[in-house]
Amino acid sequence: MNEAMLELLESNFGLSVKKREDLLFSCPAADLLDENKMKQLLEFYTPLVKGNDPSVGEVYMAGWFRGPMLGLIYMLSSWNKTLDLSLENITVQIYTADYNGHKYTASEFYLHHTDLIDAPEQEHEHPAWTKDRISGFFERTVLPVFESIAKVGTLQVGMLWGQLPTSLAYGYDRLMSMNENEEAKQQVHNHFELVKSLEASVFGRNKNPLNVKFRMTESLDNPEKQVPLKSSCCLYYHVDGGYYCYTCPRIKESEREERRQEYRAKQQVEAK
Repeated sequence: MNEAMLELLESNFGLSVKKREDLLFSCPAADLLDENKMKQLLEFYTPLVKGNDPSVGEVYMAGWFRGPMLGLIYMLSSWNKTLDLSLENITVQIYTADYNGHKYTASEFYLHHTDLIDAPEQEHEHPAWTKDRISGFFERTVLPVFESIAKVGTLQVGMLWGQLPTSLAYGYDRLMSMNENEEAKQQVHNHFELVKSLEASVFGRNKNPLNVKFRMTESLDNPEKQVPLKSSCCLYYHVDGGYYCYTCPRIKESEREERRQEYRAKQQVEAK
């Protein structure tokens, strides 16, 4: 894999080959299946992300898999290749990052081996191979970690899966914009549809948690635009200084309307 590929995966999908100098914590991803280690990590991690409830660390940890999920779809669609995203090949890195002079806690997965795995030479074998790669990521990488979190944490597995559908939906447009090749765009579409069609057993659920029909609401700043509500609350209101997001499914539509009016009134004043 060349430097440009590695940079793309790191900057867009939280997959890196760099060992961070400003590490706060690091462990093999396979260790996340150890209940004692998982409990210790959650107790350490939740205060780092300024959570005032144990559930914050749990949903934030579930969010670690958003980038790799989209990265996998990108690689399969654009390169017709993939990486080994098994727990045995990745290490969790939690570190201090900087954005415009603001320090915050970030996380990513360090890749031990970066040899690309090619799709089969025979075209007719591609669909089955692709499905195995995508379903294997959810079934053998994500699900065991989510079950481990649920065993020692406060949330059910369903709430953890609920952190991914919104990212998947927004990721569709993002991956489309990253590709100029029409064939790759078609593959992006096909692979997103594949994710939503996977059997429920892949996720250890009664139905596919990523096949979500989103409720829509009027955009905060544009009355002509509709935006989707999040599939599940991200618990940001349990973070120091946090609040309910505008698209949180837990708030009433009347509160969203109040926020719209306040925001638009403020924008009108600032525009004068």
